[in-house]
Amino acid sequence: MLAGNAPGLQHPNSNSILRGLIITLAYDDVNRTVTKRLLEKLGCEVTAVSSGFECLSALSNVEMPYRVVILDLQMPKMDGFEVAMKIRKFYGYHWPLIIALTASTEDHVRERCLQMGVNGMIQKPVLLHVMDSELRRAL
Repeated sequence: MLAGNAPGLQHPNSNSILRGLIITLAYDDVNRTVTKRLLEKLGCEVTAVSSGFECLSALSNVEMPYRVVILDLQMPKMDGFEVAMKIRKFYGYHWPLIIALTASTEDHVRERCLQMGVNGMIQKPVLLHVMDSELRRAL
């Protein structure tokens, strides 16, 4: 699951624990590209998708063993809560780790994430040091 010293993943700011971490980023927003670049700066290998349906499809790809799914909670058609629920129903609670992206600071959102089996949360706007800390905590 961790690629370790995979070629092309040597970034000056990457951390050994995150280097080569295989992530699916489901984010229906123009900030998807920025968030993907932040994850890559940390040394992660990222597949970005724009919907919950694409996220679930990416997880079924056996050639790409995703270890972490980062979900925007506010995606259209199938929001992050529903995607998390489907991931937990199909894959269980131990794999993959799920981290939610949200602009909300309300306690009921955090509580609902916990009920859905989400392993962590990152507040928008996404900052590099916050993403680094939350990934390390979840791992």
